[in-house]
Order: sequence, then C-alpha cells, then structure tokens
Amino acid sequence: MPEATLALRRTAFRQLLLGRPVPIDEAAAAAGLPSETARQAADLVASVGMAEIDEGMIIGIDGLTTRQTRHRILLNDVALWTWCAYDIVGIAAALEADAIGSTPCGMCGREIEVVIRGGDPQGIAAIGWIPDETCSNVMAEFCPSALLFCSRAHLDEWKTDQGAPSGEALTIESLAERGRSDWRRLVPTDGSSSVKRRP
Repeated sequence: MPEATLALRRTAFRQLLLGRPVPIDEAAAAAGLPSETARQAADLVASVGMAEIDEGMIIGIDGLTTRQTRHRILLNDVALWTWCAYDIVGIAAALEADAIGSTPCGMCGREIEVVIRGGDPQGIAAIGWIPDETCSNVMAEFCPSALLFCSRAHLDEWKTDQGAPSGEALTIESLAERGRSDWRRLVPTDGSSSVKRRP
C-alpha cells in the first residue's frame, strides 16, 4: 500500500505538528482515503515501527510524537517529543523551522541543547551517531541508538561499551542535511505549513 501509507504518513505528520494526536478517521478524510484503507495503512506503518497508534489515534509518526520521551522539541512554540535525538535535528531541518530541542548525551546523560533557526543548526557542540539502518522495526531497533554525544570521546566510549556497533558518526550539520532528505516527502511544499521558515 505505498500510496496509501505515504498519504497517511504525510497527513498525520502535518497534523501532529499542531501538538495533538490525530484520529485515524480524521487523517483518512484529510488524505482522501476510505477509513478502512487508512486503518490498514496505519497498522502497516506501525508494524515496522514508523507509527504509534493508541485506541484509533495516531500519537506518533515518522519520529514525531505527542508521547513524552527523553527527546524534547519545541517546534515553533509547539511542545512535542521525538523518538530519537536524530529526529530533533532532522525534522526541524526538513521543515526549515525554528526549534529548540533537548536530549541526553548517549554516554553520560548530560542534557544537550539543540538550537535550530530556519532549519539550520546553531553552533551545537555535539556529535551524532546513526546506526546501521538494516532493521525490521525503526522504533525498536534504530531509534535507541540514534543518539547525540557531548564529544567524540564520549561517542567512542559508548561504542566500546556497546561492542563496536556498526553505524556512522556525523556532525550536527550533516545530520541536518540528512534529515532534509529523509523527511522531504512529508514536508508541505505549498507554503501552507505553520512551521516553514519565518520571513
């Protein structure tokens, strides 16, 4: 169901940006999908860890969630959470948004502040880790290791503790660039989004 799942993801993602869960039937109507098709699409997306469904409500999709996690983001004054540290940077960059995020260092737990202006990171002294993308469930397998670290030394220490997992260390700027690509299909292109770059 590639067309239906993409339509549902795009609609739910945009509505979650407003800071509230999205009823599947409401997302179906907005996406122009029959309710049963939308429910099947939601279940399919959730089965691979790309959506969170709670009693007919989409509470999270593609890294953005209304459920409290360790990864906070204030996205143009709307308080939300993400599934991993990478989501904070990537989503804000793709939306060309203003955002302030907070996530713990993957090694020491110290809070790292992430400031994004117009989609561009602002002098963030941290390094990101992107695990190998080969997985069957994004939330369960990818997100727990998609972290930020205070320093390269903390990243190296964490990798040693984790048994040298496969993945890639990236600067915050590189994470932002990757995010622009990863979320590009979900971002409005008609200028209607309230989180686009401010004039």
